[in-house]
Amino acid sequence: MDISVFKSQLEDKEALEGLLNAAESLALEGPAMSTMGIEEATNRLQTGRTELDNPNTTEAIVMSHGYPSLLVQNGDYARPENLVWRQRLDPHRNRIKNVIANTGRVDLINHPDYKWVGTAWRVNEDTFITNQHVAKLFSLARNGNFSIRPGIKVHIDIAEEHASEEQLEYLIGSISHIENVSMGGVDMAVLTLDRKAADIAADPIELAPTSTDSEFIGVVGYPAYDYRNPQDVMDRIFNGNYNVKRLAPGKIMQSSYSENVFTHNCTTLGGNSGSVVFDIASGSAIGLHFAGNALRQNYAVKANAINRVLKRTGVYVGNSAKTDTNGETTEEQSLNDRRGYDPFFIGNDHLTVPMPQLNSAQQKQLAKTKNGDDILRYRNFSVIMNAARQLAFVAAVNIDGDDLRRPKRIKSFRLDPRMKPENQAGEALYAANDLDRGHLIRRLDPCWGSKKAAKEANRDSFYFPNIGPQHKDLNQKIWLDIENHILEITDARDTRVSVFVGCLFGDDDPVHESTGIPVPLGFWKVVASVGRVRRGRTERRELQSQAFMLWQDHLLQPSDLEIIFGKDFPTHQITLEELERICGLDFGPLTSADTYGLPENMREQNLREAASEAAYSDRSQSTLPLSSLDDIVLGSKTLTEQQ
Repeated sequence: MDISVFKSQLEDKEALEGLLNAAESLALEGPAMSTMGIEEATNRLQTGRTELDNPNTTEAIVMSHGYPSLLVQNGDYARPENLVWRQRLDPHRNRIKNVIANTGRVDLINHPDYKWVGTAWRVNEDTFITNQHVAKLFSLARNGNFSIRPGIKVHIDIAEEHASEEQLEYLIGSISHIENVSMGGVDMAVLTLDRKAADIAADPIELAPTSTDSEFIGVVGYPAYDYRNPQDVMDRIFNGNYNVKRLAPGKIMQSSYSENVFTHNCTTLGGNSGSVVFDIASGSAIGLHFAGNALRQNYAVKANAINRVLKRTGVYVGNSAKTDTNGETTEEQSLNDRRGYDPFFIGNDHLTVPMPQLNSAQQKQLAKTKNGDDILRYRNFSVIMNAARQLAFVAAVNIDGDDLRRPKRIKSFRLDPRMKPENQAGEALYAANDLDRGHLIRRLDPCWGSKKAAKEANRDSFYFPNIGPQHKDLNQKIWLDIENHILEITDARDTRVSVFVGCLFGDDDPVHESTGIPVPLGFWKVVASVGRVRRGRTERRELQSQAFMLWQDHLLQPSDLEIIFGKDFPTHQITLEELERICGLDFGPLTSADTYGLPENMREQNLREAASEAAYSDRSQSTLPLSSLDDIVLGSKTLTEQQ
């Protein structure tokens, strides 16, 4: 590497001061250092180029002088001896303290080898991130999912400080994601707090939009004794105080080493794995520290790479909303970070569940957003709108049965500001009549994840694109319990489902007089989940689906569909093939995974395992009236574990 790169790192007041004070140990001649003296010192401090494609999975002291590691006590960093560092840090003390308050040590209980293994920091109400090589020490991987090893408990201790016996521990309830480094992933893992964990008072650390614009940066973490660093330098900087929280200020070295990595010179040791690298001035995270080479450079995952992983994992971060000219966040801007329905939520490959596809006629009726998008994305669900009918073609939601929350119901229904008002039925459709504002996606279905995410999902469910006109006397008991019923009988390892709901549009639908909007004759629902099929001693996770219709017989005129479904049973199970014919959508892989529409050669096998054998008495019909949830045809894919 060109020596000028490193020289630029040192030629500032605090680095020169550190080198001048260390002149004797560096064998430099006198305090008045020439340019050649600086270059010589630089060569001694930074020699050669490290092999960044294969860095040591450790952390390192990069600058032997001039860059301190400051103890943290009572949630605040110790006063730097260097005047220049005081001048650079103190104006931003509150922002630095917020970073400190969100950073904890990863402590393990009942682990056979380790009491603690690194550092983690918080990106939203109950999500922490750390390194992949930290999380793998206490995790198990199975079928693409991750869990904490049996018998081990993982805590994040926020208050592990020098000369303090106080503990402020937060129990990790689950591992949301671990990157596959061998397949090109970054060194990152995502941990979720136990739902019963107490709230953390501090605001979570926001991700900076870039990792390259910071003048001065800092690392907060828990450096541990590390023999791979020079002993004399460790003694001088750390004075024998290891395993406790510290702040290490520094600078970015190579901002664009690679697409996902930058390097820095903050003072770290083993134990800093998973530390936050943040911009001193803003307090925003610019990177995730993961490795280093002593007296050379340290490496961190860039903020944009972190954000990509979080998006794939379904974790929101609170820095996406922009502000208007008055500094206020607008309603439309507050929805900018919504990622919507995730087709990979249940699994990858043969378990992927894409959004249903519109046919060519429906494409002409599609309502686009003001930005030209086909899909309205909300927290954990999405909606595709029919502009002509001002109602939803389809709404799609991911439901995590293990992580559901119950935020309080709100009373405010609103038009979505991202779409033209004339393309979405609003309050006028429900005024002075017997029509209720019926949620298509159930209010609580998308309410999972962090407390803030659940609160946002609850609010998002009240936007009118997720609402359909339903008669006030419509019997929805079975309809509303379908998701819960299927979640209850799925394997405990597969408690994630995806649900699709839509309006059934017909030419004979009665028209609401004052708005001119035809009221749909019914609603449909499709549930996708994972079942386990055993063949001998092997077990395979397979996609399964069920489709249902809700008949709005109180409102509708006689039609062919009324003859098919009848009036005595508002809710029916229907084959996916028949539903595709009726509503015009293409459900892709779900059609062949339909447990009611199983091929002829599979019926005898599944008959023995059905929830209700009576449900199979008329399998020649494409629809099945449901008098109770037990009538639903689920088949062996769901009931394997009950054999």
